[in-house]
Amino acid sequence: MKRRLPNLNAVRAFDAAARHQSFSRAADELNVTHASVSRYIKNLEDELGIELFERRHRQVALTPAGSRYAEIVADALMLISIETGTKATRDAKGKVVLECDSDFALLWLMPLLEENTLDDLDIQLELRSYSEPPRTIAPDTDIAITWGPLDVSGFTRELFLHFTSFPVCAPQLESRVQKGGPTCCRLIHDRGMSAWDEALKRKGASVKDAKSHLTFHRTYLSLDAAVRGLGVAIGDDVTAAAMLRDGRLVRPCGPDMPGRKAFYISSTARQPMRPPVAALRDWLMEQAKRHSAWVETVNLQGKRG
Repeated sequence: MKRRLPNLNAVRAFDAAARHQSFSRAADELNVTHASVSRYIKNLEDELGIELFERRHRQVALTPAGSRYAEIVADALMLISIETGTKATRDAKGKVVLECDSDFALLWLMPLLEENTLDDLDIQLELRSYSEPPRTIAPDTDIAITWGPLDVSGFTRELFLHFTSFPVCAPQLESRVQKGGPTCCRLIHDRGMSAWDEALKRKGASVKDAKSHLTFHRTYLSLDAAVRGLGVAIGDDVTAAAMLRDGRLVRPCGPDMPGRKAFYISSTARQPMRPPVAALRDWLMEQAKRHSAWVETVNLQGKRG
C-alpha cells in the first residue's frame, strides 16, 4: 500500500514552530522567511484537516490537536535521526548537543569550562543557547538544562540546582547600601520590577522609594551593570556565583528569597545513553553537587557572621 506522507519541509517547519511557539524563531532556525514557515504550516493544516496553531497578535500557541501532533512529529524525527548517518558521525566523533538558556550558559556553565575540561571528557560539544526559556527540547538534543521542569516525550528529567535570590552590588556600593538600604541607590531590574518589588516589600519598603531605575531584559546585562557600580541588582547563587566568588559582586543586605522554580536536567531516553553523553551528564551533575556544597558553606559562614 502506498504511504501517504505530508510535505517533509512542512513537517520540519511545524516541528521548529512547535518547539519555539514562534514562526519567527522557527524561520531563524531553518534559515527561511517567516512567510515560508507560515505557508508550510497552513498547507499542513489544510492537508491534515485540523488547526495546529491558534494565531494571536504577534504570537502563536499550539491547539490541543497541534500538541498531540507535535509529540508524534518529534518522536518520528528523532527516530529518523537515530537511523541515519548523523548518529554514526556523532558516535565516531563524540559529539554531544547541550541545550540551555543563554544567561545560564554564560554565567554558570562557561566559567566552569576550563582548558582541559573538554579534553578530559573526550567530547565535541555543541552548545545551543536561547535568549528565552524554551517550551520544549529539540529532538536531536542529548542533554538540556532548563529553568523549571519540562515534560518532553523521549527525555528523562531530574532536579539539577535550586537557587536563592538576594540583592547584589559592586564592593564600592556595599557600605552605602548597608547604611541607607538598596533604595538609596539605583535599582537594576531584570525583565521587570517584580523581583525588587518582592524584596522591598519584605523589608517594609517600595520600589517607589528608589533613587532611580535601570531595566534590562537579560540577566547577564543586569549583573554586569551591578559589577560596574551602576546600581543594586537582584542576583542569585547560581547565575551570580562566579562574580560572588571572585569578589566582583557582594551581598550587601537581605532578604534571601527562595526561587519559585529550580533548574532541571533532561537527558535523551530514546536510546541507550552514548558514552560521550554519559560523560558530560556525569560531569554536569558533579559540578552541580560541588556548587550546592559551596552555597551551603557560604550560607553557614554568613550565619556564623
